[in-house]
Amino acid sequence: MVSPSRTGGGQRLYSDLDVERLKLLRRLTERGHSIGRLADSSLADLERTAREENLPRLREAKEPPSDAGAEEFRQAVLGAIRNLDGSELQTVLERAAVTLGVPLFLDRVAGPSLQEIGQGWSEGTVSIAQEHLASAVFRRVLGWILQVYEARDGAPRLLGATPPRHVHELGALLAAGAAAAEGWDVTYLGPDLPIAELLGAARHVGASAVALSVVYPKVDAGLIIDLEQLRSGLDTQTTILLGGAAAIEDRERLTALGAQVVDSLGELRTTLQRLRERT
Repeated sequence: MVSPSRTGGGQRLYSDLDVERLKLLRRLTERGHSIGRLADSSLADLERTAREENLPRLREAKEPPSDAGAEEFRQAVLGAIRNLDGSELQTVLERAAVTLGVPLFLDRVAGPSLQEIGQGWSEGTVSIAQEHLASAVFRRVLGWILQVYEARDGAPRLLGATPPRHVHELGALLAAGAAAAEGWDVTYLGPDLPIAELLGAARHVGASAVALSVVYPKVDAGLIIDLEQLRSGLDTQTTILLGGAAAIEDRERLTALGAQVVDSLGELRTTLQRLRERT
């Protein structure tokens, strides 16, 4: 009924959509529906049946995730970086992802840790060597998260990247991991991608969304021209999602181009859920 991915150690990783599907199946079988009849139903069909049964929507009833354990993992991450211990850092990050679940790991461990590292680097409390080690290991772990999720047939497609001249890719990887955990079929293209390549890839895979991270440098005339070209070249039904410090700072100008600026992974998740329902 679901096909969870597995870590290298054999632990199962379930997406939020896997969990929602299993919860719906349980609630409907408790109402007397045959599991054999429901097993091959799409999530949309299960939600439709639940509405006919007057069951409340799971997303509306879902409680916010607990922060238990996240702070301990964050401190262990920062300790490993201070000690320049890449092996320990990778072990802590992987354990946190499996223990907390990927969404909570991204929101409460990976994202805040990267912000703290960036701030420490700018203030001189984190060395260049420590920052480079952290970036390399985070890139490896976030790439691993993308690999272990397998999208279901018919899942909407998302492209993740950074636009030309923007080389800070960890925000894009965070967004790609969040989308994969939401059940999207993610194609991650990396940093500093030419607009022509983005357009070609979006058309090739039939992308429903293109998610770009814009952290540094700030939005300039060159980026505006690039995004205008991207918007005009994409299908009108394809959504452009922009995140990162520079995008948030210049929200009004970017929104006027037809893009949607998201402030956080939580907002990205909500947006992807809405787009998935529309798709």
